[in-house]
Amino acid sequence: MSTRANIVIRDGFESELWFYRHSDGYPDGALPMLLEYVDEIKKGNLRNNVTQSSGWLILAGHDEYAEFRSDGYMSWKVGSIEPTTGRHGDIEYLYEIDLEKLTIKINGEVYDS
Repeated sequence: MSTRANIVIRDGFESELWFYRHSDGYPDGALPMLLEYVDEIKKGNLRNNVTQSSGWLILAGHDEYAEFRSDGYMSWKVGSIEPTTGRHGDIEYLYEIDLEKLTIKINGEVYDS
């Protein structure tokens, strides 16, 4: 069975966007991409607001699924990260990214790298 997760990104401008990851939502599967996202914001390569930076996650998820799509498997799916309207009822992990504090919480606990 797939390990499902939601990712919510919030900024200091009272904005938030929700994303869904259907599989590999456990920390070893999801965190590398999320840590890279936050690191790119820290470096100044991405803006620190939801609307101008979170599209990067969709592109990174697209790249992650490239090998599946090339085989025709799940060719309908944009990638491992999909926009969604809110929290799903079947998730095992909730990742909360605060772009103001540049922190990631996993199921309510701040991740300390």
